[in-house]
Amino acid sequence: MADYAARRRLAQHKRPERVHWLEAAKVPFRDDSLMLGPPSLTAADFKTPRLRRCRFDLATVSWEARIDGGLDGYVWKVKFGDEGPFVLKVFWDPEPPRSHHYYAPRRECQNAALLQMMEAAVKDATSRREQRFAQRADRRPILSIPRMKKCYGWLTVHGNLFHGMSRKLRPQVVTAGKVTRSMSYDQEYLAVVDEFVEEGENDPEVVQEVLDFLRLGGFAHTLSPAARNWKSGVLIDRGNIIHPGDYCWNKQLYVAITARRVLKQ
Repeated sequence: MADYAARRRLAQHKRPERVHWLEAAKVPFRDDSLMLGPPSLTAADFKTPRLRRCRFDLATVSWEARIDGGLDGYVWKVKFGDEGPFVLKVFWDPEPPRSHHYYAPRRECQNAALLQMMEAAVKDATSRREQRFAQRADRRPILSIPRMKKCYGWLTVHGNLFHGMSRKLRPQVVTAGKVTRSMSYDQEYLAVVDEFVEEGENDPEVVQEVLDFLRLGGFAHTLSPAARNWKSGVLIDRGNIIHPGDYCWNKQLYVAITARRVLKQ
């Protein structure tokens, strides 16, 4: 895994940014297979991370509460039948932008898939007591994974579901700077289902452990790391990180970052 991250970082440095962006925009980021059992861990899977489809049936969803909306999408607290609660994040953009800009569903799906594979790979290696990188001076082995928000896969949500909602649950219009976001009743949207993380204090030591792990895994940070993206020491917004294969990854963003800096913003 350490070799994978190192190779991807090197490729980012060597490849022309425009070419990489055009290539990355065509790469699939969703897998139609239901999320049942551990993910596949082939080299091809790590090179092209794809998030599996959520096993929950949207027909059984109960909308518990409207949480918040941001630049990437709108978030609800939901249940599926007797299971939950979960977080359902519906993304504003049904299609990738034509401009040189990241596509939020792609970034979150790829990040979630890659983190799942990393966790499964570490568990598998630990169970077999493999520490292949421990004897190499230029590599640091990943022997454990800090607490990360669990993802249950992607699904699609049609805007007509919002039409029958009460006003207190409907997605609101969100304005971020000069950008205004809203949803239409006649459009289908992509969404991800995540673990619902309870409100709690962010222990700086716990947050730092996560930040160190992400850097070791090759993840860079966006320009806006902030305390609002963390709860109980857990990163709740995966759109806040950039994996090594993302076309927006660059060495200026791949820097060591402290919990103190994150939590004061």
